[in-house]
Amino acid sequence: MGNNKRIAKNTLLLYVRLFFSMIISLYTSRIVLNVLGIDDFGIYSVVGGVVMLWGFFNLSMLTATQRFLNYEMGKDNQQRLPDIFSASLTGHCLMALIVLVLSETAGLWMVYHSLVIPPERFQAALWVYHFSAFTLVVNIVTSPYNAAIIAHERMGIYAVLSITDAVSKLAIACLISRIAWDKLQLYAVLLFAAALTVRLIYAFYCRKNFPECSGRFLWDAGLLKKIFGFSGWIMLGTSSDALCSQGVTIAMNQFFAPAYNAARALAQQVNIAVYNFAGNFMLAVRPPIVQSYSRNETGYMYRLVFFASKISFYLLFIMILPILLQTEYLLYLWLGKIPEHSVLFTQLALAETLTTSAYAPVAAVSQASGKIKYYQLILSAGFLLTFGLTYLFYYFGFPAETTYFIAIGIAAIGLFARLLELRKTVKFPVRDYLTKVILRLITVAGCSAIFPVLYMQISTNFPLFDFISTVTISILSISLFFWLFGLNRMEKQLLIKGIKKQMKR
Repeated sequence: MGNNKRIAKNTLLLYVRLFFSMIISLYTSRIVLNVLGIDDFGIYSVVGGVVMLWGFFNLSMLTATQRFLNYEMGKDNQQRLPDIFSASLTGHCLMALIVLVLSETAGLWMVYHSLVIPPERFQAALWVYHFSAFTLVVNIVTSPYNAAIIAHERMGIYAVLSITDAVSKLAIACLISRIAWDKLQLYAVLLFAAALTVRLIYAFYCRKNFPECSGRFLWDAGLLKKIFGFSGWIMLGTSSDALCSQGVTIAMNQFFAPAYNAARALAQQVNIAVYNFAGNFMLAVRPPIVQSYSRNETGYMYRLVFFASKISFYLLFIMILPILLQTEYLLYLWLGKIPEHSVLFTQLALAETLTTSAYAPVAAVSQASGKIKYYQLILSAGFLLTFGLTYLFYYFGFPAETTYFIAIGIAAIGLFARLLELRKTVKFPVRDYLTKVILRLITVAGCSAIFPVLYMQISTNFPLFDFISTVTISILSISLFFWLFGLNRMEKQLLIKGIKKQMKR
C-alpha cells in the first residue's frame, strides 16, 4: 500500500510538471518558428539531429545509473550507493569526452559532406552544431545527478527544475527576437547557457540532499565493468534509436526540401509532448519495478507491469484520439500558419507512439533483471530495419510519409518479439499479458473511437465548439470503455478504494 501511495503522489507531481512544461514548450516552439522562419527552423532540426546521434551515450548511462541505484535501494544496501554514484560519475565523464571527440570529428564531417544546407546559412549552421555538442556534453557529465533524483523518487524537485528549464527556453525565444544578431546563432548560444545553469542546480541539490552524491571520482574496475556492461547493451538499443530517428531526418533532408524537416520537427514535438504524458507515469513506476525485482517480489512486479501498461495506454489514447481527429485545428491554434505536410506527419507520428505504448513497462522488467542482451538486440534490429527500409523507399521515389508506415508495422511486430524474449529470460507471462492487457486495450481502442468519429461526421461549422465537443466525447468514451473492458475486478476495487480514501481526506 505504501508503494501505491508513493507512486500516486509522484505521478501527480510529474503531471503538474508536464502540464506547465508542455504548455510553455509548445508556445515556445510557436515563437521560435516565427522568429527563425521555416528554413532556419528546419536547419536547426537537422543540424541538431546530427549531435543527437551521440545522445544515446547519455541515455544508456543514465538508465544504468538509475537501475543500479534502485537495485541497491531495494536491498536496503545504503553503504553501496556512494561507490555506485562515484563510479557512474567517472563513467559519464569518460562518455562526455568520447562524445566531444566524435562530435568534432565524425559528426563535423557529416555536417560538411552529408547535409544539404543553403551556402549563405552554413556558418550559422556550424554555430548551431558546436553549441549543441557543448550542451550535450554538459548534460552527460551531470546526468548522474538526474538519475539520483529519480532513483530517490524526489519528483517534486524534478518537476520544479523541469519547469525552470522550460521557462528559460521561453525567455530565450522572446529574447532573440529583440537582439540585432543572427537569430539562429544566438538561439544556439543561449540554449547552451540555459542548459549549463539548470544542470549546475541539479548537481548542487543532489550534493546537498543525498550523501552518496557528495563523493568523488572513483575508478573501481569491477563496478565500472558492471555499469558499462549493462549500459553497453542499453547503448546498443539507444544508439539504434538515435540512428533511426536522426538518420531518417538526414535522409529526408537529402531527398526532400527543408520544409519537410520542419514539418517532421513539429510533428516530433507534438509527439514527444504527448508521449511524455504517459512517460511521466513510467518515471514514477520504474523504480518500484526494479526494487520489487531485487526483493524477489515477482508477483507484485508483474501486477504492477500489467497495470502500468494499461494506464500508459489510457493516458496516451485519451490525448491522441482528440488530436488525431482535430489535428489541423490544433496546429492552427498552436502555430497560426500550418506548415505543409505537418498535419499528416503529426497524425502518423502519434499512431506510431500509440503502437509502442506497451514498450516502456515491458522494458522496465528487462532492465530490472539485468538480462538485457537479446532484448536489446531485438530492439536494435527493429530500429535499424526501419531506417534501412526508409532510405531504400526514399531512393525509389516513395513519399516522405512512408517512413511512418514502416515504423508502425515494425513496432507492432517488435512487441511480440520482445515478449517472447522476456518469456525465455525471466519467464514473463506472455499469454496472460496478451489476453489481460493487449486484447483488452485493443477492445477499448476500437469501441471508444466509435462515438468521437461519428460526431465528426455531423459536426457544426464552429471549429472551437467542435474541438471542445470532440475532446469531451473522446474523454468520456475512452474512460467508459476503459472502465468496462480495460480494468479487471481487483484493479477497479483498488481504484475505487483509493478515490474514496482521497475524498475522505
